Amino acid sequence: MQNNLDINGFINSAAVSGDIARFLIIFLRISIFMAMMPIFSSQNSPVQFKMGLAVAFALVITPVVNFDLGDTPIALVIMKEIVLSMLLGGVGLLVFTGVSMAGQIMSNSMSLSIATYFDPQFGQSAEMSRLLEAIVTLLFFIMNAHQDMIYIFVKSFELIPPGQIKMNNLMIAGMFGGAKLFVMAIKVGAPVMVGLLVANLLLGFLYKAAPQVNIMFVSFPIFIFFGMVLLIAGMPVFLHVVAQYIGGMKQDMYDVLQMGTR
Repeated sequence: MQNNLDINGFINSAAVSGDIARFLIIFLRISIFMAMMPIFSSQNSPVQFKMGLAVAFALVITPVVNFDLGDTPIALVIMKEIVLSMLLGGVGLLVFTGVSMAGQIMSNSMSLSIATYFDPQFGQSAEMSRLLEAIVTLLFFIMNAHQDMIYIFVKSFELIPPGQIKMNNLMIAGMFGGAKLFVMAIKVGAPVMVGLLVANLLLGFLYKAAPQVNIMFVSFPIFIFFGMVLLIAGMPVFLHVVAQYIGGMKQDMYDVLQMGTR
């Protein structure tokens, strides 16, 4: 009788330890994905809220996800999970980072960053970045992109179970994502950048014609005015370009998963 109790206790303890290990691996992938996902990656989101949401997702997913790590070293499994989660979450973060970069370029072109010269404690100029990020956030939820990202992420446990991630092509996906970031920033900021470049050329001709004009201080209100006009006029183009990138998030995440299986 005592031997039967010992065997049953050993089996139960092994099953519990296996469930805990499976939960921790799933929680690792979810927590990193949440940390990289748009909106949740913002510093304005409380850490307690993000951790609680990650734990809730892990508790829901753990009973329906089965995988066997085999003889794979746990350190290697953790490293692969970190890379995959960062790439999956980075697909969404890529759009917001590109828009933020474009907003910073616009701020510099419109001379809004001049405040940092007069008062260095003012910090980096980010007025345009915040405005564009607010617009993209609304567009992100209107297009239900958050639902698509969560769906593909949950599907990732079926397509690539923990311990079966192949790293050969995942690093290539990360490099292509970096290149895509700069292309998007140029596309989004192009109308304002090109328009203000023309304004700079015209002011250069004005300075040659009237050298006594203090062109530096004359240009500030001109750049701000034309920059805002060009931003409003180019808003349909901005929304179209950003909507294309947001609409492609689901396919981009699926492509990352496909590269992780090869």
